[in-house]
Amino acid sequence: MKMLNTRLILGLIMSAVAFGALASPEPKDPKKRTPQGLYVNAVEAYEMMKKDSKVLLVDVRTPEEWQFVGHTEMAQIMIPSVIFQYNGMDAKKPRYKSVNNSNFISELEERAANLGADEHSTYFLMCRSGSSRAQPAAKMMAQYGYKNVYIVTDGFEGGTVKSGDKKGFRIKDGWKNSGLPWTYHINEKKTYFYN
Repeated sequence: MKMLNTRLILGLIMSAVAFGALASPEPKDPKKRTPQGLYVNAVEAYEMMKKDSKVLLVDVRTPEEWQFVGHTEMAQIMIPSVIFQYNGMDAKKPRYKSVNNSNFISELEERAANLGADEHSTYFLMCRSGSSRAQPAAKMMAQYGYKNVYIVTDGFEGGTVKSGDKKGFRIKDGWKNSGLPWTYHINEKKTYFYN
């Protein structure tokens, strides 16, 4: 029995070391940091999910993005952390107004419970570029006791190219640009429907 406990503890330590070895560094921009302080890039998230089937990937983008930009079927949960309001423009950016999804936590808890997960499970949050919507979702989750929440730092589409003839295009990094599996096919059992 003592040998079994020692092996179990050693296995848990090795898993923690493996996760820590893959984790990305904390973002330099304080606005992109989360209370949990856990970060991975898309490739690291993919590798970790292949090794641990209990990790949940939560895509926090909008249904419109899933349909027109694509998504990965590896995401077990799709719930937008921000909902865009199509009745006016954002005062700070050239886009539609947005508000936090007030149902995010309750919907996450329900969907996670259906998958046998809870606030002690490990979650990866993925938005378009890795911070604008995943970071607020991680903050909301922290308020409800979720400690094992990683941000996919390069998101689904990655960041924009800063110079050259492709300036402004999202053609580097991210889930989609890293050659990881993605699709336009929407699985009705996973997608989000506005009420």
